[in-house]
Amino acid sequence: MCRAALPLLAALLLAACQPSASASPSEEPSVAPSEPAPSEAPASASGAAACDPGTICNGPLEAGDYVSETTGARIEFSLDDHGWSGIEDTPGDGFGLFLADLDGAHAISVVAFSGEIFANSCDPDAGTLTLEAIPSAFMNMLTTREGITASPPVEVEVGGMPALQTDLTTSVDVECEATGGGRIWLWTLPVHGDFHFNSEETARVIAVNAESATVILVVEAFADLEDYDHLLEHATEVFDSMTITPL
Repeated sequence: MCRAALPLLAALLLAACQPSASASPSEEPSVAPSEPAPSEAPASASGAAACDPGTICNGPLEAGDYVSETTGARIEFSLDDHGWSGIEDTPGDGFGLFLADLDGAHAISVVAFSGEIFANSCDPDAGTLTLEAIPSAFMNMLTTREGITASPPVEVEVGGMPALQTDLTTSVDVECEATGGGRIWLWTLPVHGDFHFNSEETARVIAVNAESATVILVVEAFADLEDYDHLLEHATEVFDSMTITPL
């Protein structure tokens, strides 16, 4: 199956039809198969025009209020004056955020979950399976996926909606490196193609029951990011500012 590129994280992140919907594991975030690498986004964004107020685009984001309805729920949130940049808000997929003051690949993703997952975490060509598109089914898939070591999901609340949260690390073995391109294949996205993790990532994942949709929030850091706590702190501030309502 040829997966579209786009950026998830806006393009989710990134290129044309290839066996994998995303760019190389060392270069791009899991959410988009056709955008700039997380570590490159702030630098490239600095030379680009700022997004229109309230709109998440591929470029610098000013402090202020933002609204997205691309994941199947209405998500309102605020950004402080901290040097944010974005990956375009894409209908059916979602959007991504980066912090300019971090050196190293990272991403904050707000994406949709339709219930369609890859049957094999190491082989995207093995087909897909369909789960009930609810947070508990999503978390069961994620926390038992080969290559992922995750904490037991805990109940939290985001944007006024109930959610499940886990913290995890990833490690891709030699066999999976060969068959899956070094990625842990997770679920499909209609525009960007897929959401996957690469090896040696640290991430917090939250599955929100928004009633009209299950929305997945991901804070992920690649091996070269030294200050994960800084990323997590500012991601948490964004999540705390959210109001999520069904569409």
